[in-house]
Formats: sequence, C-alpha cells, structure tokens
Amino acid sequence: MILRYLKYFVLIVLGLFIQLIALLFKGTRKTVDIGVDAYKSVKHSESFDEAYKNFTSNQYAKTRMSVPEEIIALMAKIAKSDGKISELEIEFMSDTIKSMAHAMKSAGLPDVVVASAKKRLFALANRAKKDQNPTSYYCQTLSESGVEVRAGALMQMISFASLDGLSDNTLQLIFEIGRLMNFNDEQVQQLIDQVNGQGGSSYSKPEMAKDPYAILGCKESDDFSHIKKAYRKMVKEHHPDFMHGKGMDDAEIKAATEKMQDINAAFEDIKKRTGN
Repeated sequence: MILRYLKYFVLIVLGLFIQLIALLFKGTRKTVDIGVDAYKSVKHSESFDEAYKNFTSNQYAKTRMSVPEEIIALMAKIAKSDGKISELEIEFMSDTIKSMAHAMKSAGLPDVVVASAKKRLFALANRAKKDQNPTSYYCQTLSESGVEVRAGALMQMISFASLDGLSDNTLQLIFEIGRLMNFNDEQVQQLIDQVNGQGGSSYSKPEMAKDPYAILGCKESDDFSHIKKAYRKMVKEHHPDFMHGKGMDDAEIKAATEKMQDINAAFEDIKKRTGN
C-alpha cells in the first residue's frame, strides 16, 4: 500500500516537473516527447502498475535522433569501417562536434544547453563506433530531410571518409548510407567526385592541374607516404569543419572551402598518377 502511494507521489511530482519544463520551454520537442511518452505508457498498459513501469523504463520513448546526432554517429561508423580510427579522424570528429556546439551558441541557446548537447554528442560518437545498431538506425531523420540537408550531410561524411583514403569497406558503407538517405548510386558517386575532385576537373583554376604536387607543398620525387602526410596536414589546416571548430568567420571558412577543393583535387590527381 505504501509503495503504491509512493508511486502516485512520484508521478505527481513528475507531473509538476513536466509542467515547469513546459512553462520554461513551451513548444519545444522535448516537452512534447515527454507528454507523448506518458500518454503511450497509459494507452498501452492494462493497469496503473504497468503504466508506471512502462513510463519509468522509457519503453515507449521515441528513438529518433536529430540530424547532428545522426551525422556524428554515422561518422563514427565510417571511422571504424576500415578497422582502425586515426588521430586525424578523431580530431576531425572532435572539431565537427565543436562546430555544431558553436552553431548552437550562435543561435542563442543557453550555455548550459550547448554544453549538455556537446557532451551527448561526444558520448554518442564513442557509443556508435562500438554498438551493433544497423546503419539504417542512424539514418531515420536524415532520410526524411530535404535534399540540400541530405546532400550536405553526405558530402561531409564523404570528406571525412576520404581523410585516410576510401577503402573498399568504407566506400561500401558510404554507398549504403547514400541509399538509406534516398540517393541512387550514381548520385552518390557524383557527390564523391565533387568532394574529391576526381579527374582533376574540380580545381578552382584549371591551370592548377599542371602541378598538383606544388599544391600540397611536395615534389614529384617525394615518396607517397610523405605526400599523404602533407595532405593530412593541409586538411587539418584548411578543412571547413576544423575552421568552424576554431570559431573562424564566414569569409575565412569560404576561403578554406575553396582551398580544400584544390587540396582534394591535387591528392586524387597524385593518387591516379602514382597508382595509389
């Protein structure tokens, strides 16, 4: 009997808390989701005890993630797809999360909310690279987003996947993600070509194709391992996501984007010339 009254008391307190949250964050998805969860807990239960159990176990909570969350989780899957995660990939993901946090702060969200979201994203990245969830689990919200959001997200993932070169496993995963995001294979390949400057056609200036080695600060006689190291260094210095993470302004990020276009085009050109 005492336990039953205790449960009623807990739910009453929870109800008051939800009302307070609703007043503070009226209209936010979080408040709506809590209400939906509580409603479904009652609707799908035969008794008070079962409703209480369902609500506290979050059995009917929504599992949908936001677009930033899905991007981070998929990047973690991509990093793991070739069997190892490089330091550059770790730093890239870290700066991507920092960029997202910077965007939230610029949008006027309170620091405490931004810090909490940033912490969740880092935890999600660590969890996603180890879990057994299928790729489709992390494409639910993205698959229903507009084409510009989907294309931008996929290009970001392709750019990330290309940091250490696209292995067969990684390339296969990129195409799988593309299909789940409602792109056909031809469209995915076009995005890959656009990101990586395939065929040397994506240089910002046509004459730059004459000497791709100079763009990376290398010589044609340099060993490919040295060229790859130079490429990684330039990516770290000029990739837009790294720039976002450092809080650079729009003009600097635009210039970095154009520079990355040449860096990627040069590296792909060199790989073709050297057979790597």
